[in-house]
Amino acid sequence: MVRSRALALLAAGLLVALSCSPPPLAIDSGWQIIVDCATFSSPQEAAQAEAQIDWSSNDLDRMNACTEGFAAQELHTYLGRLSGLEPSDSAFAVICLAENLPPHAIVLTDLSQPANHPAVAAAIAEQRLQESLTAAESYAIFLHHGRLFIVGRDRVGTLYGVYHFLETLGVHWYAPAADGEHIPSRKQLVFPPRKKIISAPQFITRGFWAWEDRGNPDFYLWMARNRLNYWTTAEPDRPFLRKLGMHLTYGGHEHFHRFLNPDGDYPYNHPLFRGDERKPADPYRISASEYRGDTNLDGHLTYFEAHPEWYGLIAGKRTPFEREFGTNICTSNSDAIDHLLKGLVAELAEGEWRDAGSINFWPIDGGKWCECENCTPLGNPTDRLLLLVHQLQEAIEAARANGRIKRPIGIVFPIYHETLVPPSRPLPEGFDYHTCIGTYFPILRCYVHSIDDTTCTEYNVPLWNALLDWTQGEPRYYQGQFFVGEYYNVSKIKSLPVLYTRILAHEIPLYFSQGVRHFHYMHVNTRLWGMKRLNNYLLAKLLWDPQADVERLTSAYFDDFYAPVAEEMRRLTAQLETALSNVRQVRDWQHLPDRINQDLDPLFHRQHLQLEETHSAMNDGVDLAESVAAMHACREIMDSLLQKDLPPLLRDRLLEDDQNLRYGANTVFFYDAVIRAILAERAGDLASARHQLERSIPYARALRAETAIVQTASSHANAADGLAATGIEETYRKMIGRVLPGFVPE
Repeated sequence: MVRSRALALLAAGLLVALSCSPPPLAIDSGWQIIVDCATFSSPQEAAQAEAQIDWSSNDLDRMNACTEGFAAQELHTYLGRLSGLEPSDSAFAVICLAENLPPHAIVLTDLSQPANHPAVAAAIAEQRLQESLTAAESYAIFLHHGRLFIVGRDRVGTLYGVYHFLETLGVHWYAPAADGEHIPSRKQLVFPPRKKIISAPQFITRGFWAWEDRGNPDFYLWMARNRLNYWTTAEPDRPFLRKLGMHLTYGGHEHFHRFLNPDGDYPYNHPLFRGDERKPADPYRISASEYRGDTNLDGHLTYFEAHPEWYGLIAGKRTPFEREFGTNICTSNSDAIDHLLKGLVAELAEGEWRDAGSINFWPIDGGKWCECENCTPLGNPTDRLLLLVHQLQEAIEAARANGRIKRPIGIVFPIYHETLVPPSRPLPEGFDYHTCIGTYFPILRCYVHSIDDTTCTEYNVPLWNALLDWTQGEPRYYQGQFFVGEYYNVSKIKSLPVLYTRILAHEIPLYFSQGVRHFHYMHVNTRLWGMKRLNNYLLAKLLWDPQADVERLTSAYFDDFYAPVAEEMRRLTAQLETALSNVRQVRDWQHLPDRINQDLDPLFHRQHLQLEETHSAMNDGVDLAESVAAMHACREIMDSLLQKDLPPLLRDRLLEDDQNLRYGANTVFFYDAVIRAILAERAGDLASARHQLERSIPYARALRAETAIVQTASSHANAADGLAATGIEETYRKMIGRVLPGFVPE
């Protein structure tokens, strides 16, 4: 009886507490958006002033005003659209911070600015944000005396806070451009009164590896709205990217070629050569024993002719590299290293890379390493690379000390191919573990299985063990940070609609648990994503928060983007993910295309991929027949959807999906028919070979016509058309001529 009375009193107390809770804060078009304008006359001027700002300077007030003015514009635009209002300066007006804050205001600021206004400073102090917002790009969203505050640790945090706030109101940016966003119809905007949001990125670097000018404003805005921050300095409008909070990088395998090109004209007056006396004096030592002079008798000295001792010694012979491939330079030669570092520092200080916040410093792609008597004692390739990284870091720091470079610059080195093995000895004294970051590149991995799947012995087990050697092995000589560089659209994939939702959901938290705090992938498409938009959206959410609820995010994506056909698209997406999960086995180096072109037997040389469906305890992949069946299921679903009477926006989305699906399905069907024709011809069954080749022709024609999607990535990952992208076009044409004489393919 006493217990029942106590429970009744407790319930009554809860009801009273709930009834006394303040109602949700209603935000209407009369609310004003407040932002510090610094020296600008208006937020609108500040928001568009990026080209007037030196982003490498310490002019924080103007940089903050520019980014936060832009954030205010974004908030103004989307609040108006959520409210169903026509664009209007009076609705959700954006004004400069003044002495008196209006009672109904959304205040945008960051922790560098509270001293500018006592009411803002009081709100920040009361919320103890100096203690809770410690990470770069973090932010808080909270109510204070009836006003809504969005406060970033820095200007980028404020911008991200605005986008998070809009997401709480139902806005989502699933893909670039207007047709990729979801804006629900809300006549009343409310913010939960007891909900204080504190959010910080769990991965420091989040984005895409690129080195060419191939982006566009819609793509960059999508990145910022989804809190991605990594792109290339090759974009000419770098101030726009800096306004959006992008970390800009440059580099790759090109450094040796750029500064020590063996075939390049040697820029100095070599003491042992006549004809270059007008050039500056050669500052480097001469190796008379190795110098061979103008070996091609063209009257000029190349780098290699002038200093063969700068290049790698392989089997007793100095060996120049060919652009990004071949043999690395002699890393024990101090003159070669000095010349390389001078060039790198000049580019970072005054050249093309003057806006780069980091440099990807990679040696020759899968290259050999010098075998000379001075190099071999330096250790394994990783030891030698890290010594070179240390020397570059010291050169950059010297340039910073004398004022030539005014910004910190990270150096990102590859854990890749011959440098997958950790260093075998202590790193140089003073090695900067904060600045120098290793990137784990699992280029030869499988996507049927997760990277840590112990049954994937043909591909992933050795790659995963290599990373564990770096993160957990003893002794651990490298104590720095880790990047992961993934290959979701590696060059051989050629923008096929491969889906990685299962891989992402498992592996991003897995990498985080191993101490990885930086992530990118190569060759992202910057338009015409189709179903691939789900990859990029989930990637962005998981890099911000590896514990994000992927099931909830995915469910919302289908409901928002595809209503009223969300369920059908869920089924199609699941089938498509299965159909192309074997992309490594079907498309990659030393697999089907190469084996077809080289007429190797058997064509299917790994357990992972067979022609017909098979299953095994280890290395059980998705076989080609399974891919074909899954693609037919996808086509059946899509064909039924396109027959429906659908809203124009949804139909446009489905048509983009259909274009990607056709490219993927035609590729799978084409491989299936050609392979069956090859096997029939080998067996002497020419009638069956002819039948299969005839079956392949419509797919080949459709692939030939696909010229858009295959031109949406980098130059490495693009192709002239879908047929060229298969990698077997020439072999296919020869087979047509041999098995179907008289047939002229288009």
